[in-house]
Amino acid sequence: MMGIGNPLEKESHFPFRLTNQIISVSLLIGSFSIVDLFAESNKFHNHQHNQNSKNQSSGFHFPQTLKPFNQMDFVRDSNLESALRESIQHFKRLPKDNKFRFGEKEFTNEEILRSFSNLQSIIHNTPDDQIKSEIEKNFQYIELRPSTDLPTITGYYEIRIRGKNKQEGEFQYPALTPPISDPSFPENPKHFHRDKWNQKSIWEKYSKPIVFLRLTDLHLAQLEGSALVEMETNERFRINYAEDNGKDYISPSVHLHGICPSLKPYHLSNCIQSKPKEVTEAILKNPRYIFFHKESLLNGDMNQYHLGPKGSGGIRLVAYRSVAMDIKIPLGLPVLLSFQSNKELVNNRLVFVHDRGNAITGVGRLDYYLGSENGVEEEANNLLTKGKVVLLLPRKEKK
Repeated sequence: MMGIGNPLEKESHFPFRLTNQIISVSLLIGSFSIVDLFAESNKFHNHQHNQNSKNQSSGFHFPQTLKPFNQMDFVRDSNLESALRESIQHFKRLPKDNKFRFGEKEFTNEEILRSFSNLQSIIHNTPDDQIKSEIEKNFQYIELRPSTDLPTITGYYEIRIRGKNKQEGEFQYPALTPPISDPSFPENPKHFHRDKWNQKSIWEKYSKPIVFLRLTDLHLAQLEGSALVEMETNERFRINYAEDNGKDYISPSVHLHGICPSLKPYHLSNCIQSKPKEVTEAILKNPRYIFFHKESLLNGDMNQYHLGPKGSGGIRLVAYRSVAMDIKIPLGLPVLLSFQSNKELVNNRLVFVHDRGNAITGVGRLDYYLGSENGVEEEANNLLTKGKVVLLLPRKEKK
């Protein structure tokens, strides 16, 4: 996450997050490492995908043989149920004849849904000490990792902010709906630089304000892709990513070294009190602009943390069970995630690919969704570690 000396800066939407050049160079999309951890002969061996005489440039690389996991961080909780249900609903929304390929293997929607039915049965009916072996029977284990390093694991979250219905005091910055388009316009307003969207005459003409926010809160909402908003009237709703202007993200931290004691995004609200001009200018120098749509909450209840914002493909994110991964990893599939941070030890936790991100590219690169509870921003902003990422692919039924 962002901070002094932190090598990873990210912007997220839930479908895009941008990092600095360090991470984009070190994690190249398309250089996937695939290892089949469990051969049918019960011997471990390297298993190469998408390398044949017709295609020798797929970018797949295969590291040394790896050991299987010995333990599972397996907890049957409502979040696991919700995340599994979101994945199932995602595949049910797809056309019945939909197919996708991973490496040399092709899967139909029917095969995927059958595998999830099996997974549901395992979760509901299998004793804890047999979970691992039952999952092994139904899924092939594919470890994703760079050729020379372990996957990078970060965290993201949904912020909670206050807003007003009109411009007042610090609340001067609108969260805008996507701009209208008209063939008669000399240029598409969707692609306007942030400079223009800071002008009231522009957003009044082309868009509509959903809510007025403090600048640092708007920055956070655009950075993370959504926010839970509480109004002075006690109305509560969510703003979700709708579109963007297609510009590259530039972090305010580029301009604030030596000015703010902490460059983490959620600390800028403190720094702007003492350095309002510098922080404001740094945020507004970012050319990227995010538009939102408004989502009403059931009974306005912001405490339904497990009902997160929508990620890619309309999948609802679930705290501690949803992750964002590279676009080459099919949405909805299960993953075993392992890492150690200052806060926790995660050992082969069952999570699901529910999101994408422009910053989330490369071999095993993973962003872990942590929800929206109070205090979670500290955990998310400090999560930057290496880990282990194992994709679960359905085993083909023997004919």
